[in-house]
Amino acid sequence: MKKSIHIAVSLAMLLTLAPLGERAALAAAPASNDSYLSNQLHISQIKADKAWSVANSNQAITIAVLDSGADYNHPDLKGNLLPGVNLVNPGKSAQDDNGHGTEVIGVLAAKGNNGIGVAGVVWNARILPIKILNKDAVTNVDMIAKGINTALDRGAKVILMSFSSLSYSRSLTEAIDRAERSGAVLVAASGNEASRVAYPAAYPTVVAVGAVNGKNQVISQSNTGPELNLVAPGLNVYTTKLGGKYGSFSGTSAAAPQVAGAAALILARYPKLTPLDVRQLLYQTATDLGESGWDRQTGYGLLDVNKAVRSALSSDFLEPNNTLQRAKAFPIEQQIRGNLGPNDTVDWFKMDVPYDGKVSFTAKINSGVSSAMAATFYSENRTPITHYFGNGDTVTVPAKAGRMNIKLMRNGGVNAFTYVLTSKFTINPDRNEPNDTMATARPLVGNQISVTGNFHQEGDQDWFSYYVREYGHLDVTVTPDNKRVDLVLAIGKQNGNNTVWDPIYDNDDRDHPAERASKEVSPGKYYIRVSEYQQNAVNGEYRLDLGFTPLKKDLNEPNDTYSRASPLAAGGVMTGTIPTASDSDWFQFTLHTDSYVTIRAPFIPVSSGFRIALYSEKNMNYALASTNEVAELSDRGKEIFSLRLPKGKYYVRLNSGIPFKYDAYKLTVTQQPLVSGYRDISDHWARTEIARLSSKGIVKGFDDATFKPNQAVTRAQFATMLLQTMRATGSKVATTYSGKEAFSDLPKKHWAYNTLGVAYQLGILKGYPDSQIKPDLAVSRAEMAVMIARAKGLALNSRSTSSYRDVPADHWAAPAIGAMTARNWLNGYGSNFKPQGSATRAEVVVLLAKSYQV
Repeated sequence: MKKSIHIAVSLAMLLTLAPLGERAALAAAPASNDSYLSNQLHISQIKADKAWSVANSNQAITIAVLDSGADYNHPDLKGNLLPGVNLVNPGKSAQDDNGHGTEVIGVLAAKGNNGIGVAGVVWNARILPIKILNKDAVTNVDMIAKGINTALDRGAKVILMSFSSLSYSRSLTEAIDRAERSGAVLVAASGNEASRVAYPAAYPTVVAVGAVNGKNQVISQSNTGPELNLVAPGLNVYTTKLGGKYGSFSGTSAAAPQVAGAAALILARYPKLTPLDVRQLLYQTATDLGESGWDRQTGYGLLDVNKAVRSALSSDFLEPNNTLQRAKAFPIEQQIRGNLGPNDTVDWFKMDVPYDGKVSFTAKINSGVSSAMAATFYSENRTPITHYFGNGDTVTVPAKAGRMNIKLMRNGGVNAFTYVLTSKFTINPDRNEPNDTMATARPLVGNQISVTGNFHQEGDQDWFSYYVREYGHLDVTVTPDNKRVDLVLAIGKQNGNNTVWDPIYDNDDRDHPAERASKEVSPGKYYIRVSEYQQNAVNGEYRLDLGFTPLKKDLNEPNDTYSRASPLAAGGVMTGTIPTASDSDWFQFTLHTDSYVTIRAPFIPVSSGFRIALYSEKNMNYALASTNEVAELSDRGKEIFSLRLPKGKYYVRLNSGIPFKYDAYKLTVTQQPLVSGYRDISDHWARTEIARLSSKGIVKGFDDATFKPNQAVTRAQFATMLLQTMRATGSKVATTYSGKEAFSDLPKKHWAYNTLGVAYQLGILKGYPDSQIKPDLAVSRAEMAVMIARAKGLALNSRSTSSYRDVPADHWAAPAIGAMTARNWLNGYGSNFKPQGSATRAEVVVLLAKSYQV
């Protein structure tokens, strides 16, 4: 079975240029009169419009476009189309039934200067559509190879492939090699997977084209890497559409036809150039982008058609590179060409090696000397190695991941010569090898394991074994570091002399290339096999992550009825699992006094559907409280229940609509004894006074059963407690404020409006500037003393001395503080009183209890 290639968004197109008949045809007008030329922004970006005065057509060669066919009725195309070939449905026409081929051909060779529509990079051409994509833009690798061979059989000299495959095959490799021998220029899109350059663009003899936007920035989906050669506009490229229409499309398949068109115009100018010459001229004349020189994102740079058709071919455009500091990039899986001679004896290159492996170099040297050139390879952390090259020689060099510098030298006495080096990289076997059979399976040990592997040779498989000692859950994920690696995962369990295998794990989705198995397992030996779908050797790695989670033991079982409820200790953490939707876990706890009970769930393994109910032993038919949102409350860090409960025995029932057995919930119950209805005063120094005044209704706590004795008291709270005390001790204090003074920060709807107003009216509280009374301002200890003194009507006399070091005799509150200290109503902190410190609710209660004797 072969995986198909689906061409999405935009494809890469194959194009063959037909020979140009007469040189006079090149002398066309410098600009096109096509009506939509202003929409074709890519034309000026690649300077094709400036090139047209020198070369705008090529009818001397056949340009083959491997794609979905062409719209033979399109007025802007039909004059340039040859009868096509349909390899999808042999015997039928190559009429486009998808639209992609029509878009690609329009960029390449829409009829130019004809007064309608758009202009291709090549105005007049012989375009041979070869349909290899079906109506859904789907094909396979062998069909691509067949398309290339068909184009070559029909004499194509430029072949455009605006599609990509992340896999290669022998048949495709053989077709690519035949094209080079046959003198055909191959141009292909790098692909739109946001990954490594795909095939066929990745071959050294194919011009790999990436895509940029109008600002010459690489578009996000464009594939990049060491095989990339050029970039061209690929965002909203305006072109022909099915049905005689026009519009835009995007991707590397919109960029590739621009380069194919440039190749055709070069051959119109220089028809005797070899495919290598055409490629070198395209690279030599590109506009450098990004890093200086070649780089992984933009290759040699942006296509410049004008320079390409006007420039003479250089046999060594990478000069100067005669020192290590001037070394030029030699990407893996590419070709370089240079010269060495008596006046230029050394060339330096730098190669970035992605993994530990071997780099092979095949040389073509136009010298009759058997060892015309010496090459020294400086790989990181290795002793330099020197090899000698003659024409046709291949040298293989071990290389560590990282930078490898290469020094090429002319051997003494050899005349000047031109060399071409083609590189090929092979990754080293991974450290788990040999493990390509069940018998050599590499054991994996532990509950969380991560190993790295690769496929260093054709047919390589990686086998692992894993022994499961208890029931549990197994997660295995294999993730490649680039999308060329098409992983297949297999898992089987040994059963006597046989192995029972799961269905193959293969999602057939190259955009999400990781494969994952998640399954329950029982004790025994398991085998894990990782392979590449096409059984190819691939320069890439994968990571295998294995995680084993044993069944969580629930030590509280059996507790699935209230009669078997497990004790729930106050302050302790209870754990358990809910392995089935019908399971319930019961817990019990006893309150020996009235208490405030808080139930929390610090961790719930599921995101929803977890339920809890609280029952009293006195009535098991109705829950005191229940909720289905335990998981949601737990995620937000909130308590599940908080409520006052009288002493007695209680039960908690837990269940879940989503079962779980590999992780445990956590449950806590906090019991706080209530004193006079409060849970936070049991050991407080003011406990007695707080309890007594609360019983008389003078002071109140909060809804959560707290009094908050150490919280600062506000002016509104202070006034309320003071007036309540005065009323409780017989003072006739009004309940409604009848004064005319209005306060800007005290609306009538404020809960303490009347209390503050009456206190103000009695002269106990004073206002602030701007008619404010500041109800929520904290009361200082000095203010507390003064306001109680006012309420009690104490005679306040100035004193020459003070009882406290931090309250001088002339302090504004010194008389009140001194008078109440003398009556033993107030206490300080040793020799200090801290008059500016905030008065707490407990301090106010005690002062009221003492001063009013309640």
